[in-house]
Amino acid sequence: MSEKKIMEFKITIDRSQISTMEKTGGKVTIIPFGGSVESDLFCGKVLPGAADIQVTNAAGIRHMCARYMFEGTDYTGAPCHLFVDNNGYFERDSKPRPFEACPTFMTDSEVLAPYLEAAHFRAEGYGNENGVDILIYDINKEDNEEE
Repeated sequence: MSEKKIMEFKITIDRSQISTMEKTGGKVTIIPFGGSVESDLFCGKVLPGAADIQVTNAAGIRHMCARYMFEGTDYTGAPCHLFVDNNGYFERDSKPRPFEACPTFMTDSEVLAPYLEAAHFRAEGYGNENGVDILIYDINKEDNEEE
């Protein structure tokens, strides 16, 4: 499979803002966050309301669903928004390094929409002391391809 890194999100987490509920047969964790992205395609900041919601079921399978919106500019310099819906599943007691997820995008950028709203992306996340670095890959492009 060929792929090319197209963006890197720098996600920042204030750990004091994390909410958790645990009971027999499950757990819910809500992680609000901020952050930014700088790439050749898009540059911007995470808007308020971003959250990673993780639900672990009785079988120990954890579903991660992070939803957030960036406000910034596309590669033409036009102001726009980029909505991200990033989903992943993890096995019982699994803390993969890096974790992988499947992002989908929605944008009001006329130049980015045809490309980003197609479903051919993969995310890879790396935890750090301030939060998470999320690398977005286009699984249909090679690193040596031109945009």
